[in-house]
Amino acid sequence: MRASRIHSRGPAHVEAQLTPLIDMAFLLIVFFVLVGQVASAEFVELSLPRTASDAPGRPGDAQRLVVNVVPARDGGAAAYRLGRREFGPDVAGLAELARTLADAIRAKPGLEVNVRADRATAYSWVRPAMDAVSDALALSGVDRSRVRVRLVVLPAGGVDG
Repeated sequence: MRASRIHSRGPAHVEAQLTPLIDMAFLLIVFFVLVGQVASAEFVELSLPRTASDAPGRPGDAQRLVVNVVPARDGGAAAYRLGRREFGPDVAGLAELARTLADAIRAKPGLEVNVRADRATAYSWVRPAMDAVSDALALSGVDRSRVRVRLVVLPAGGVDG
């Protein structure tokens, strides 16, 4: 029998090709060096002021009051809620809401007041709550520029205490 041509050269030798691996490692090193230089070019050393207290408040921690317009089934308002307290949707309830808000604004003039209502509530029921906030600002005697008032509209059924 004759020897096969495939095995005539002897056993196969396996060799690892390291050149592509070295090339890839070199490219990664170059990439990270360049990215590091770009990142450090954008970094500016700042001398920031020190705070008087050790625990400054976060930006979202502003003192805030939330007036919720509690929706009724017919698109009206069942009540107006400030914290856990509810005020009737009548003239007396709105006057009491304005007095309560005025007291809170006098105590902390830098308050943020949010009036929240859902989309199903008619604007004719939201407007009295906004008027009560305006009346509270007048009653408090605080400069109107120190109090921030926002209207927040939520999806239908989204107002919760």
